[in-house]
Parts: sequence; C-alpha cells; structure tokens
Amino acid sequence: MDEETRRAQVEALFAEHARAVLAYARRRTDHATASDVVSDVFVVALQRLEDVPRDDPLPWLLGCARRALLNQQRGQRRRARLFERLAATAPRSQPERDLSDGVLARALATLGERDREALLLTAWEGLTAAQAARVLDCSTQAFWVRSHRARKRLAAALERNTTTPRTMEPCND
Repeated sequence: MDEETRRAQVEALFAEHARAVLAYARRRTDHATASDVVSDVFVVALQRLEDVPRDDPLPWLLGCARRALLNQQRGQRRRARLFERLAATAPRSQPERDLSDGVLARALATLGERDREALLLTAWEGLTAAQAARVLDCSTQAFWVRSHRARKRLAAALERNTTTPRTMEPCND
C-alpha cells in the first residue's frame, strides 16, 4: 500500500473516530493529556494500519488509547518519584540574597565574572570544589587556585568599600 493510500485511510479513521477516542480519554484525564492521547492513538494507527480491523476499528483505537493513558500515568509516576528523590538528596538552599545594594554587592561587582562565579558556586550554591570545577570545566586544583585568588580579590574589594576616608574635623581651640 502506498503512502498516500495509508494517509487517506488514517485520515478517514480520524474523521470518523477521533471524537469518540477524545471522549474516552477526557473521561479519564485532563483535556491536554486527552488531546495528546488522541494524537498518540492515530500515530500508532498510521504505523500499524495493517493491524486496525476494517469492520469495527473503534475498539482497537480505544485499546490504543487505554495503553497510551497507562503510559502517560507511568510516566507521571516516574517523574514524581524522580522529583522526590531529587528533593530528598538536594542540598538545602539558602534564601536568595539580594545583591541590589550593600557592601558585599559592591565588592562582588568589582570582581570579574570568573572570580564571582568561583565564589558563588561554593558559597551560595553549596557545591564542593570538585563539583564547582566540573561546572567551570577545569580541574579541582585549578578551581582551588581560582577560588583562592577570587577570595583575595574579594577581601581587597571589601576593604576598599568599607574603609571610609577620614576627614579632618576643625579644631575649636
């Protein structure tokens, strides 16, 4: 059977049975998922057109919809379990820091991007040196050197930002 004939047959199946398949799926899930299920059913029908009964295709299509719904549910359960595992193993995040003002923000702003990133990956993201090195695509030793230099530059910038020039006050003798 040529591609044009296959396509015409699936389009005819769709025109005749898509509403019934959608109604079946909508009774079992939300509208968006039901629409996805209908799409999945007719993709399977196109791929396995020879298996679709000619005399009464609706039960076959509903069976495909049932299996597509079960696949959707299994996927949702897997994603939920993965999310739970990730949440259980993720380091507890600290509250977001506001860098819009303040001495630290000004000091960090004076640093280069590489220095800021090295400091923030360990201090705020809670990564180890080895993890931060992977993020920055360098060796752990190179990261140690980079972060040491960044800390020294930050300390110098903090010193500059916190020391205020002393003004001479008039003496009233």
